Amino acid sequence: MANEDKSLNKEKRKYHVPAVEIAFRILKLLSRTKNSKSNLTEIATSLSLTPTTCYRILQQLQELAAVRYDSKSKRYSLGPYLLVLGERAKENLFDISLIIPYLETLAEKTGLTSALITRIGRDRSVVVAKAEGTGFSINVTVGKHFHVVDGVYGKCFLAYMDEEDVDELLTTDKGLRKFTEKEIIELKEELIEIRDKGYATTFGEYSKGMYGVASPIFNHDKRVEMAVCIFGLTAQANKEDMISLGEIVRGIGDEITTKLIGNE
Repeated sequence: MANEDKSLNKEKRKYHVPAVEIAFRILKLLSRTKNSKSNLTEIATSLSLTPTTCYRILQQLQELAAVRYDSKSKRYSLGPYLLVLGERAKENLFDISLIIPYLETLAEKTGLTSALITRIGRDRSVVVAKAEGTGFSINVTVGKHFHVVDGVYGKCFLAYMDEEDVDELLTTDKGLRKFTEKEIIELKEELIEIRDKGYATTFGEYSKGMYGVASPIFNHDKRVEMAVCIFGLTAQANKEDMISLGEIVRGIGDEITTKLIGNE
């Protein structure tokens, strides 16, 4: 089965279309607050593209109203047609509306900010929903993008990937932290524990002063494309608390999985 999955992954990569990938990378860049209004040079530099290639694709996106060009400032921003696409996506993403009540329950039980993180493609993840905690809570921004290996949610995704993909992603040095060879070995051992426990934890190693607890959410194919998480301050907890919090988050993750695959 594992060999079949690897073959499928390799097959998918064979049909990779550079222009489509670049267009999507441009849209993701413009979706970030600090890059929401960028000129051609800034976009090309940020994405390591030649100005000619970048300009050509921006022109096509502009014609489709996926990006907007301000001739006065000579800057690009997301276009109006994305509002239409966003509304259509929300109508079809029933999973999100089903999950939000569980995020609210988790935030109420723990007093912490809870969030739903989903994978985008092979190497990115994004915050798609959140619920604020009752106490002093960590600010989580819906729409914020991360590398798929980042944070406690990254551990959840890595724990259920093929070993070949794990090795490749951990050595790209594109995440929040660069892993040494020793750290990669230790993390891979931890991934086995995550699969056994059903939850992952971090305690200050990705973001100083912050801890996180996350549990995977499985789809019908038993793949992990989403993770439910909580975040708090290390000054207000200790590592022993991660066990009880992990059990709570895992319970919510299991409930969400059951709800989504219709086994209630």
